[in-house]
Amino acid sequence: LSGKPLRARSTAAIREVYRLTGGAVPIIGVGGVDSAEAAYEKIRAGASLVEVYTGMVFRGPCILEDMHVGLRFLLERDGFSCIQDAVGADFRPL
Repeated sequence: LSGKPLRARSTAAIREVYRLTGGAVPIIGVGGVDSAEAAYEKIRAGASLVEVYTGMVFRGPCILEDMHVGLRFLLERDGFSCIQDAVGADFRPL
């Protein structure tokens, strides 16, 4: 399996690894990343890098600009100045 069927399970695995390591280990988020929202979900769960294979296969290289614009919007909406600030944000107190 790959792509969307793995999205929720892979994000749950990222959260668990981030929790167990306290964010001390770089995590690559994979599985169903086809939008800025999907990438951001994995970043907030603890991924410091995100693989975009699914999105590239189904949407082509134009997905990269869409993700750039979308991630900038999501970061700004949530008060982050860069992606690194959002890594593991789901584990931080509000």
